[in-house]
Amino acid sequence: MTTKRAAAKAAGKGRGRKPMADAERKDKLVQTRVPGDLDETLREEAKKKRVSVSQLIRNVLEDTFDLVDNVVAETVSFGQTVKRDARRIAESAQGLRSSPPPVHAIDTVYAWQRVILNRPGVCENCGKSLAKGADGMVGLNEDPSAPPVWRCLSCGAQR
Repeated sequence: MTTKRAAAKAAGKGRGRKPMADAERKDKLVQTRVPGDLDETLREEAKKKRVSVSQLIRNVLEDTFDLVDNVVAETVSFGQTVKRDARRIAESAQGLRSSPPPVHAIDTVYAWQRVILNRPGVCENCGKSLAKGADGMVGLNEDPSAPPVWRCLSCGAQR
């Protein structure tokens, strides 16, 4: 660029035209060379999607950056989760982490139901054997995965 042109441009005088306001300017132009087969692929895809090649490339670039951002964010989150779990496992293996106190099934019983046993059981209170077909009590438990809690009728009557 000649010094005369550079001075004119710096002064806001470019080729005798008044510069456009920033809001009126078009987006930036980016040019690149692509191999023939990629050019053909871009043109075919643009035609299928009924957009210009320029618009297709803009969409692909925006989608790619969004995808990469999401992958990075998910990877960071996943890495933190794995790191936390690995620390817990290591602490547990080294005996540094105490496990929570065990919850006894009786502690989660919220009601007792009188039943006829279909299989033998043992009263959790007195240890009496309960035969199949005997009357007994079963504890209704908040935790569906907890083992059943059985009581004989004598212990079930004691609240």
